[in-house]
Amino acid sequence: MRWSSLVLSLVWLAAALSSALGVAPVVTDSERLATRLAIAEQLDPKHSFALVLGISDFDNAGWHDLGGVAPEIAKVRAALAAQGFTLVDKRPVGRLDHAGLKTAIESFFRAYGDEAQNRLVIYIATHGYSDPKSPNADGYLIASDAGAPQGGSVENGYSVHELSAALTSVAAQHIFLFFDSCFSGAMLPEPTRALDSILAGKPALALSKDTAAWTLDLLAHNARLILTAGNASQTVPDLDNPFATAVVDALGGAADLDGDGLVLGTEIAQFVRARVARATRLAGHANDPVFAVLPKVTAPANPRPDLPATEHIDYALPGDFIFLNPNGANTAAESGLSEPQALLAAKAARLDSNQFLACVDCPTMVELPGTTGTPIALSSTEITYAQWDACFRESACHRYLPDDGFGRGDRPAGNMTWLDALDFVTWLGTKAGADAPCVDYRLPSASEWQQAALYGTAGPVTWPEAVADSQPICWGCGAGDDGIAAARTASSPANPAGLYDMVGNLWEWVADGADPADPRCDLTAIRSTTCAPGRVMGGSFATRADALPSILNGGTAPRTSNDKPWSSPTIGLRVACSAKAPQ
Repeated sequence: MRWSSLVLSLVWLAAALSSALGVAPVVTDSERLATRLAIAEQLDPKHSFALVLGISDFDNAGWHDLGGVAPEIAKVRAALAAQGFTLVDKRPVGRLDHAGLKTAIESFFRAYGDEAQNRLVIYIATHGYSDPKSPNADGYLIASDAGAPQGGSVENGYSVHELSAALTSVAAQHIFLFFDSCFSGAMLPEPTRALDSILAGKPALALSKDTAAWTLDLLAHNARLILTAGNASQTVPDLDNPFATAVVDALGGAADLDGDGLVLGTEIAQFVRARVARATRLAGHANDPVFAVLPKVTAPANPRPDLPATEHIDYALPGDFIFLNPNGANTAAESGLSEPQALLAAKAARLDSNQFLACVDCPTMVELPGTTGTPIALSSTEITYAQWDACFRESACHRYLPDDGFGRGDRPAGNMTWLDALDFVTWLGTKAGADAPCVDYRLPSASEWQQAALYGTAGPVTWPEAVADSQPICWGCGAGDDGIAAARTASSPANPAGLYDMVGNLWEWVADGADPADPRCDLTAIRSTTCAPGRVMGGSFATRADALPSILNGGTAPRTSNDKPWSSPTIGLRVACSAKAPQ
C-alpha cells in the first residue's frame, strides 16, 4: 500500500508535523494566548497608520458623482480603527483635487514611512481609469479636477508613476494599498504566485509558540501589496459596493481562511476576490479584483529593532501583511491543527489506497490500475467549480468561469479555454510537496485518457462496451438528460478504474493537438502565438446518445489565450499526474 489512508490519518499528520516543527502535538489555551499577545506586540498600534480617502464630487461631467463613497469610507475607517490603526488626515468625503490627493499621499509616506516596522494602509475610493486597449497604458485615480480621458491619459489624474515615485524612498516594509476603483489593469503586474512559500511555511499548529517567530520573519521581509476592485475593462459599482463590504468583513475576521487567528494580506485578497467576483455576477455586473505584490528587494537602512541579532534576511523573498482576527483562533479539536489541515487529514483518511489529494480544494487523484512503468493517476472527476474557484481565489486562474446560472460547487466547470486548463494545472503543481505522491500535474495525453476510459475489471474493453456500462450523461441517454446542462460530478457510477463521467457530462481537454504532428501548446506558446486546434475527449451533456459509440478518438477545439478567449459550456478538464513508483 503506497499511499494508505493510515499514513494520512489525523494522528499521523499531527505527529509528523510535531516532529518536523519541534512542537508538541497539542497547543494549550495558555500557549495560544501567549502567542497572540506576542504577535500583538509585533503589530504595535504605535506603528500602525492608515490613510483613508474618498472622492465623491467631480468637476467634469464625464465623471459622475459617487453617492456611495461616504458611507463606504465610514465603514472602512471603523474597521481599520478596530484593528488598532491610527487614522490620519480624516478629511470629509467630497472634493479632492489632484494637488490635494498627491499631497495627502506623499505627506502620509513622509510622516509615517521612515521606520521599517511601521505598517501603512492606504484605502482610496474614487473613479479609476486605464485604457483597456493598450497593455502598456498608464493607470489613474481620478481626482475631482480630472479631465476626460484623451489618448489613454487623464489630465489631473493621479497616475501610477506618481504613486511609484512616492513609494521609492519609503522605509516602512509593510504597505497595503486598497483602491476601490478600476485602477488596476495597466499598473499591476500579472497576478503573482510569489506568496505561496509564505503559506507553506506557516506552523501547522495554530498559534503554537512557533507562530510568533514565523510572523516576525514575515514582518522582517518587505510586503507591498495592492488590491483593486476591478480590472481595466470593468466598471466598479458605486452604491452597494461589494468590494468595500468584503474588505470590512475580511478585517473583521471573515478572511481568516484557516481559522488560526491571523488574517494575512494574502487571505484578504483571496477572500475579497472570491466574494466580489461572485456577488457582482449575481448582480449582472462582473468585477474581478486584482491582487499583486510590488517588488522591493532592498534591506531597510535600520531593520526592525525586535529582530534577533543573528537573523539573516533574504530580501528577495516577500513578506505578508498581518492582521489579528478580532474573534481569535478557531482551532480544530485539541490538536491545534488549522481547519484546512484537519479537514485534509479527515478527507484523506476516507480515501482508498490508490487515491490521494494534495489540498482540501484539490481533486482526488486515482492511480490507474494495470499500468506498467511510471504509475499514472487521473482526477476521479472532472474539475469542479469549487476546485476552479480555489484556483481563482489565489490568482493562479485568471478567469472567473461562468456557470450560466446552473450552480457551482461540485458541478463540473465548463467554459474552459485551453489557457484556463494550463493555468489550473500550473496551480495544482504549487500544491505538490516533496513527499506528495504526484511527481507533477499535467493534462493527460489522449492515449492515457483512452487507457483509463477503456479499463475493465477483466481487462481492456471496447469503447462501445465502455459507453454501455458507464451510464453516460448525454442528450437522450436517460430520463432528464435533455442536453441543456452538465450534471453534478459523480452522479453516475464510476467505471472499473474508479473514474467518474469518462463518457459524457463534459468534453475534457487532453495534451495532444488535433494533429498528432503538431507540437504541444504550452503556456509560453499560447501567450506568444496562435496554437493549432486541440483535442477533447469523451463527449458531453449535449452529445447525442447515438453519437457516443463513435467518438473514442475525441473531437477538436480551438486553443486560445484569454485576451480573445474561445470556450464552450460543454468543455472542461480532467487532470493527470505521474505518480511516484511504489517503494
